[in-house]
Amino acid sequence: MLERMPPVGALCNDLSVIKAASEHAAVLRRQLVTFSRKLVLQPQSLNLNTVVSQIEDMLRLMIGEDIELELHLTTPMRIVKGDPSQLELVIMNLAVNARDAMPEGGKLCVGTGHAELDDTYCQLNPSVKPGSYVTLSVADTGCGMTPEMLSHIFEPFYTTKEMGTRTGLGLATVYDIVRWSGGHITIRSQVGQGTRFCIYLPAQEASNMRRTSNPGQDQAGEWKRDDIAR
Repeated sequence: MLERMPPVGALCNDLSVIKAASEHAAVLRRQLVTFSRKLVLQPQSLNLNTVVSQIEDMLRLMIGEDIELELHLTTPMRIVKGDPSQLELVIMNLAVNARDAMPEGGKLCVGTGHAELDDTYCQLNPSVKPGSYVTLSVADTGCGMTPEMLSHIFEPFYTTKEMGTRTGLGLATVYDIVRWSGGHITIRSQVGQGTRFCIYLPAQEASNMRRTSNPGQDQAGEWKRDDIAR
């Protein structure tokens, strides 16, 4: 109905509210089911590029016209094992989080790649095993977060949004899905310079890639708005 109507007017506004409410309800239900651990994951071999491409149109609708969406998909892409519907939920939750951080518009970048985590990195992150990983990154040029926010970001029901507008389950759900998938998630952010989430999922195929003990670090080592969304 929205597609057939003029973009202005009371009826169009009402329909937009209904659409937004239904989308929020659908996401909330999936978050609650996942967070309550009643969901049985159905892992399968998959290509992250395919997962991202299949929800590209949905992402563009979710973030709105004021935010530019860029996809940076590495090819060829190694195979990982995961539940495609849950990985879609991870991307959508991160996209919604990014959208809320850019009320005046900006850039959202979703990318895939490969990484090799070595013993040095894993010693600093005891829950991670050395090896080959496929990466999924979601970065924005939004308002960023303080160190205090970052220290609580994956806690259930914690939210930086206005009371009543968010459940505080989005990032907690992301964290749980990633861990259940045998993966690892990192976040870096700075106030006024955006936020970048990076997810590492074990690759099913090994490779001879350059090892790094600090994956995702900018070569210049400086925080720049454009760097985070690259």
